[in-house]
Amino acid sequence: MTLILVIDDDPIYHKMVARALETANYQMHFAENGAQGLEIARRLRPDLIITDVMMPDISGYQVAHLLRREPAFAQTPILVLTAQTGLQDKLKSFEAGADDHLTKPFEPTELSVRVTALLRRAETLRTSVPAAIRTGNARLIVVHSLRGGTGCSSLAVNLAVGLFSLWKSPTLLVDLTMTAGQVALMLNMTLKRTWADVARFTPDTLDPDILGSIVTRHESGVAFIAAPTYPTEADALTGASLGAALKVYREQYDYIIADLSHDFSDITLQALDMADMIIMVSSTDIASIRALAAALDTYNKLDYPTEKIKLILNATFPRHGLSKEKIESAISFPVTLTIPYTPDLFVEAINYGQPLVSSKPDEPVSGLLEDLAFFLSREVQKKSKPENPTEAWQRVYKRYRLRKK
Repeated sequence: MTLILVIDDDPIYHKMVARALETANYQMHFAENGAQGLEIARRLRPDLIITDVMMPDISGYQVAHLLRREPAFAQTPILVLTAQTGLQDKLKSFEAGADDHLTKPFEPTELSVRVTALLRRAETLRTSVPAAIRTGNARLIVVHSLRGGTGCSSLAVNLAVGLFSLWKSPTLLVDLTMTAGQVALMLNMTLKRTWADVARFTPDTLDPDILGSIVTRHESGVAFIAAPTYPTEADALTGASLGAALKVYREQYDYIIADLSHDFSDITLQALDMADMIIMVSSTDIASIRALAAALDTYNKLDYPTEKIKLILNATFPRHGLSKEKIESAISFPVTLTIPYTPDLFVEAINYGQPLVSSKPDEPVSGLLEDLAFFLSREVQKKSKPENPTEAWQRVYKRYRLRKK
């Protein structure tokens, strides 16, 4: 029987929640404060937790945050039930690791629907059969820019989802933007576990079990590791620790996509050094091109071979951008792909946490991103037709045939 724990210092809400969920025949347990809620949760391991925010000892945000630090509760659905109605309150719920946020007073039917949806989603993620884990060496693709606002995170997320959709191969998306990464938000996933949870371990103690505890699976099939909300939470994560972690993950996945910070920090350099492919992203304004030239100069000084560097231009404004030809002439480097100006689609995808390649696969820009994922795939996969072609592969092949005509 499904076990639900309700944490609230107001006994009236114990009865209201129980009444709203009574037809579902859940096994209900109640706690009168945060500390008691933590004790009961650790003892009973409920299938879902509903917690109030304003409690006399430990707030609901703290309850969610503390439970998310424990591997046993990494995937347990948590619903925050609170009288606080502001957008900032919802963001706090998300940052604490809650899966949903519902305001008091609530409609019993809405609470029931939310609980059912959370339990169904948790069951889907728990029982979904991941692609077979292989023993090999993952293709590591990093997305980098020295200038923010160029679309690096959107590109990284869509590449990861696109690669998995093409091949159903084990794919890991890692958020290495330690100054408030956005990967989890773009997947509409909460910060259940992050890099901060392994920052305290030394490189030689990072084993598959420890590293596996911070990996979350998205409903698309992509596995991902989130960056913490606040940079101070990941201060202890070093380049050496990241390098050790990536070596472990490379034995478990076919593809690893990393969204990097807009700098050459220790962590960024470690990922760049280990990368099989560097995707540089730039807008078409002069400031972005200046940052692009600086990045290329640094890559050259680091002796990165030019064949592992691909340049993507992203038109982030409708007009007056520098042309592809002028940019190539200015930096003496070829452009692999230009993403057209499509701000509404990308903003909507970010706000709803729905990557374009999966939510709107028929949009032209989604086709470009899907084709890019194919282009970056392993040669052995690109050269032969899969035994059971995916819908994504069939779309790519159809576009290829049309271009050949």
